Amino acid sequence: MKVLKYALETQKYSLAAHALVYGLVKAKIEENGKKRRPQRQSKRS
Repeated sequence: MKVLKYALETQKYSLAAHALVYGLVKAKIEENGKKRRPQRQSKRS
């Protein structure tokens, strides 16, 4: 929240947007109760 507040006060809207997206992703991960793991890719012949 500190980054978002700073970004809005200094009118750095790109930074504010990034802070919002980061917060949403973090909240979604915590909601699911697990961290995202990449799936194994199948080997190509």
